[in-house]
Amino acid sequence: MLPKRRLIIAGATLGGLLVFNGAAAFWAGMKAEDTLEEQHKMLASLPLFKVKSHSYDRGWFSSTETTELEFNRRLSGPYENMLPDNFKPLLNSTIKFTHHIKHGPFPGLSSLDFRPARALVTTEFAMSDATRKTLKTFFGDKDPITVTNRLGFGGGGELNVNIPSFDYEEALSGVKMKWKGFDLKLDYASGYKEYKTEANSPGFLLEASSKGSVAFDGVRYVSDIRPGTTGIKLGTSELTVGNVQLNWKDSVPYSIKLNELVYLMTRMRVGEFINPSGEFKPSAVSLKNFRYQIVSSEQDEFINTRGKLDFAEFNYNDQRYGPLRLDVSANHLHGPTLLKLDQAISQIPFEGVDPAVLRKQYIDTIKHTGIPLLTNNPKLVINDFYLKMPSGETTLQGSLGLNGLQEADLNNSTAFLKRFEVEAKLSLPRKTLENLVVAQARTLFMVDQSAEVQPNMSEVEDLARSLLDSQLAQWKDEKFINEDKGQISTQLNYKGGNLAINSKKVNLPWEEQEDPAPTASAPAAKAASAAK
Repeated sequence: MLPKRRLIIAGATLGGLLVFNGAAAFWAGMKAEDTLEEQHKMLASLPLFKVKSHSYDRGWFSSTETTELEFNRRLSGPYENMLPDNFKPLLNSTIKFTHHIKHGPFPGLSSLDFRPARALVTTEFAMSDATRKTLKTFFGDKDPITVTNRLGFGGGGELNVNIPSFDYEEALSGVKMKWKGFDLKLDYASGYKEYKTEANSPGFLLEASSKGSVAFDGVRYVSDIRPGTTGIKLGTSELTVGNVQLNWKDSVPYSIKLNELVYLMTRMRVGEFINPSGEFKPSAVSLKNFRYQIVSSEQDEFINTRGKLDFAEFNYNDQRYGPLRLDVSANHLHGPTLLKLDQAISQIPFEGVDPAVLRKQYIDTIKHTGIPLLTNNPKLVINDFYLKMPSGETTLQGSLGLNGLQEADLNNSTAFLKRFEVEAKLSLPRKTLENLVVAQARTLFMVDQSAEVQPNMSEVEDLARSLLDSQLAQWKDEKFINEDKGQISTQLNYKGGNLAINSKKVNLPWEEQEDPAPTASAPAAKAASAAK
């Protein structure tokens, strides 16, 4: 009887475990679908892609999710000429991928992975024959990208992305491309409100014998982001780049849609008014030891942000700049207003909208939503700026703040200006200032190359230098600036509507005294004097 009872107990236990595992797998599958639906919504919101199709087929122990994307050519179009010819066909194709989802509680058991989780997701990319052939040229038999996503029981998870290295060469064209790979690790909490990121790209080299070359190495990005009580994301992020080298042998025309590029990287829409165009002359450029860091913190309902940017050396042809240090803080920013403003601006459509209309929409949104940012004593501080240039060194420290501003002051320009508090201390080489003035003069007098009458740019430059020399001489005589061994320095203080430059008071328009009106008897007295 005893062995039979043991068998019954063992069978019941095994059956219970199977039932428990099945129930746990079904529950984990439902929760995994919720998590992956959140991820899909985030992906669909990215402007770089458009969702062509999406489906989710949930089973008991496993599920599949299939998504098909296509590139938003309205955003990528301005940059397509910068891509190698072998990459351009990829923009015409769709990106179709399938998530293979193994439900918990032990989704990796088949591969002897005993870590518990809601699900383990591996991604398979479906490609057309043409796309697969193009990628095979570079990656060979290796998968061009590997994505795994472990969904934790708490709703968060760990996402890992890997793009393998490759070494490509075209003997006839003289094109060489060496890619050292890319790795991304993202630890995220439930709802993606909190996450840590680490991305590494060891290096890249592209050489085209007739065009030039581009190379970088040591690219690393790390961040640790969490939500504050106001809803604003706080934390730290840092980007470092070891070296960047650019060499091009031909004149290259450019028209860069910076507004779209800024939006892709930051989701901030800045309008169509920062889009430069021109021509890159044959040049050699290098950048060494670049670093950018931003730290955001919260005090009550106010946000403080500090950003640092520096590099060891920047070379442009035979001109060397660096080191550079820039340390800037934005303090006492009203968090709830920042959040409302971000939400309002993100809802403004910008594709295909006339730039003038878009600018008006931005300004109206800021006026309607952003006033509390100004009325809560915000302050911008330049803690440190230093740049060594061929002609000398430039330094700047200062701050710009608003103190006690009321909404009614916005309707009175004088009252508004009196709310500002400004401090600045500046030193720069005279040669640098001269170069800036000459460059601006050339821009002002530049005409189309097809015009019959072309200005004499040499005369324009001489005139600009002469005007600058005259102005600087006047400012030195009036003690507004100091000059020592080709270095110009000054300081500025403005508070309560009073301005001082280099410790010398400057009368502002509302401080100017009007000449007293002549009395009625003055003309008669003058006439009588003349008669005598």
